[in-house]
Amino acid sequence: MAVAEPVADDHHELVASVEGFLRHELPADWVAAIDAEDLEALSVARRRADPDEVWRLVASQGYAAPTWPVEHGGLGLDPKAGAAVARALGRFRMPRFNNPVGVDLVGPAIMRWGDDHQKQRFLSRIARYEDIWCQLFSEPGSGSDLAGLATRAVRDGDTWVVRGQKVWTSLGDIAAHGILLARTDPDLPKHRGITAFLVPMDHEGVTVRPLRQLTGDAEFCEVFFDDASFDDSLRLGPEGDGWRVAISVLMNERQSFPAGDSALPGTVTGRSVTGLIQRHAPVADPVLRDRLVRAYIEDRLVTMTKQRAAARRRAGQPPGPEGSVSKLFFSEHTQRLQALAVDLEGPAAQAWSEDDRWLKNTAWSFLRVRSKTIAGGTSEVQRNILGERMLGLPKEPEVDRDVPWSEVRRSG
Repeated sequence: MAVAEPVADDHHELVASVEGFLRHELPADWVAAIDAEDLEALSVARRRADPDEVWRLVASQGYAAPTWPVEHGGLGLDPKAGAAVARALGRFRMPRFNNPVGVDLVGPAIMRWGDDHQKQRFLSRIARYEDIWCQLFSEPGSGSDLAGLATRAVRDGDTWVVRGQKVWTSLGDIAAHGILLARTDPDLPKHRGITAFLVPMDHEGVTVRPLRQLTGDAEFCEVFFDDASFDDSLRLGPEGDGWRVAISVLMNERQSFPAGDSALPGTVTGRSVTGLIQRHAPVADPVLRDRLVRAYIEDRLVTMTKQRAAARRRAGQPPGPEGSVSKLFFSEHTQRLQALAVDLEGPAAQAWSEDDRWLKNTAWSFLRVRSKTIAGGTSEVQRNILGERMLGLPKEPEVDRDVPWSEVRRSG
């Protein structure tokens, strides 16, 4: 089990407070397993607990969004103190967090673009884990070319009537709200006629349908808007300025990747380097041993890159295109890591007893991370961003950039 990183002297009291709360509130067998560094016992204890209840308990203390202002459900901590809270939570191996879109993406967007009413209405409920959020960006015909989206929002007085389809919506089936991009002026070029909205998912005219994945799970959804009517008070930012809102959300998304050793068996990230070393070292096969060493090196690079990104935020610098470095490298690293986890098991990774959770979750993780180089921006798109915005290479030709969206030729 990974050892928590040391914290600065001025954070000892804060960390002690977080850990004291967790020791008092988490199930006794969970705490005992942490102290004994017993992964099997921890797995059993975690299965007995309701992860949403655990997170609601943690979030009630402001620990889910510690750097947010107190009036919005946070603790008002600076980024270094917030990182200390995160490390304390990491030491106790919190279950999967089902509101990353709300905390990491929507919350910061509302703070930047929202009015006072929207901040009061939404932020505290996000921070307290009371409302789950989803992101309604991608469409069947507009994945990598997000600005080409076709979902329409037509203004009718103080309301907007939305019609269209979104896809690959993580958590759409459990989300209370979603951040929506819709085209509000088709006669402007594609980047300029988009508006962002904060919409309730249980609204009349909104239909959510789960999509079955390679793993057998249904974590993603397709969402249909059939003349769904939303009040103008749900518009986020100025009308027609949705592309700038979207860019701020996407930059945060590409910064919000987990450090390798924070992974838990069976989570989206899958097997951690630490877990593989603990299970398989020493590795006799020289090729597999070399791959494990490389994976360890890559894992450290991922962690250090994340630390550099955190340093930029502490310095007050907004997320920029360098987030694509993190997203690109981490996506491909985690695929290599899960492939290694399967290869280290040999034939056992293809057939296992039903009660062998390690092998079952290893196979699950291998299948699940196939989407990593697509979700959140494909690796091809990330390389274009890096080439153009960081290396200064010429942009690829865009014949439709300055053409009214309504005049752009599209299939279907």
